[in-house]
Amino acid sequence: SVELFETLELDRGIVYEQGDRHKLHKKICIPSFEQARSMEFFVGATKAELDVLSAAFRSKAGNANKNEIKIRSNSNNNDNRIDLYAEMRRSALNVVLDVSFGLGTASDEGGGAGTKSNTFEKVDELSDTIAEYLERIVALANEIPPLWQISPRLSYNYVRVTDVVLPNLRQLVSEVIEARRLEEDRRRSSIDSSGDNAEAGTTTKRNRADLLGVLVEQLEDNADVRSILFDVVIAGSDTTASTTTAALYLLHRDEHRSWLEQARAEVDRTNAGQDVPLNEIRSSMPVCVAIAREILRLYPPVPFVGRTATASGTLGKDDYPVTPGDTFCFSPWHLGRDPSQWGDDASAFNPQRWIDDSYNGGAADSFSWLPFGAGARGCLGTRLGLTEVVLGVARLVREFEFDFEKDGPLPVKYDLTLNLDGVMNCGIRIRDTIPGEQQLQQQQS
Repeated sequence: SVELFETLELDRGIVYEQGDRHKLHKKICIPSFEQARSMEFFVGATKAELDVLSAAFRSKAGNANKNEIKIRSNSNNNDNRIDLYAEMRRSALNVVLDVSFGLGTASDEGGGAGTKSNTFEKVDELSDTIAEYLERIVALANEIPPLWQISPRLSYNYVRVTDVVLPNLRQLVSEVIEARRLEEDRRRSSIDSSGDNAEAGTTTKRNRADLLGVLVEQLEDNADVRSILFDVVIAGSDTTASTTTAALYLLHRDEHRSWLEQARAEVDRTNAGQDVPLNEIRSSMPVCVAIAREILRLYPPVPFVGRTATASGTLGKDDYPVTPGDTFCFSPWHLGRDPSQWGDDASAFNPQRWIDDSYNGGAADSFSWLPFGAGARGCLGTRLGLTEVVLGVARLVREFEFDFEKDGPLPVKYDLTLNLDGVMNCGIRIRDTIPGEQQLQQQQS
């Protein structure tokens, strides 16, 4: 609903903005998603968050390793039980906050992984508020009947979002923006007062690689900055979480166990990508990359994408006339399962197709694989999202076994994006043998 998107302030960022404003916002944001410095910053943030997640999972898995507890057992001890999707959502959100706001642990200039790169005192409150905002807007979109359309005040989720969560989020994000503007003003003043930059050893270069730093330099309206950040948070957290979770679920099914073992052989050899330079991940970790691309083929973040024509033309071989204002949809879900492009096993999970053809997976062209869209309105974070999934899957399959409560095909539900809420409960155990683990434990002891 356009009306709901306007109410939730989801119509002014990058994803749903139109015309010249969309072009301007995308042009401003592109460097933060494509420049080498920004990509290295992102990878550092991802690896730092995976360290935190690994430590939490190891703590959770402790009882399981001692007692061989499994989630499907009748034991009342559920100490090793987790909701994997919820854990991955929180982890992905932490990375997004770091990369977009500069709030969290990051490998930024002046510090290594794990270095705090901010002085904003309400980081936890902001993170919790964003998490609730995401949870509430999904619940609102799934309401049956849609009470907000009948009478908005009848919907608890609508009232909670519009009266409490969204105002709080606006305030917190505005405080972050103002704090960053003040920081930038101080930096410029310091440079101006130092005289000759070269002689003083100072630089006009920003000291951070996060998106917020770019936005405050080039946009004067805090509302525009806030809207872009909202879009990035929504697109960058749930999408990564659902893809990583789906990959782990499928790899732990008996029929795909061979792919789990191939992935483990690769990550054991490459230390789960921890020491692999960004530009070598694709060549050094082809199995994990293939798994990520295959998951995105079968379970794209969104099932349908709409486009509205701004000029006249035709589709196909002049079969379908197009006039301005016409709206068309394409489905990444159906494109990724089209037997004419992917063969008779189009609906099967088969990463081998990406091993054999790392660019198109055996399809006739790249337009059969569009989980991130394409063209002028394609997703800015395609490379970032794929890299985060690859590193996440690599790290977690290297260190842990997951015993899922559910069995059978992945239970798929779409709202704003692919939603695995409540269906990815599992037990977690530390792998019996992890190369280098014994040596590390001896060093620590």
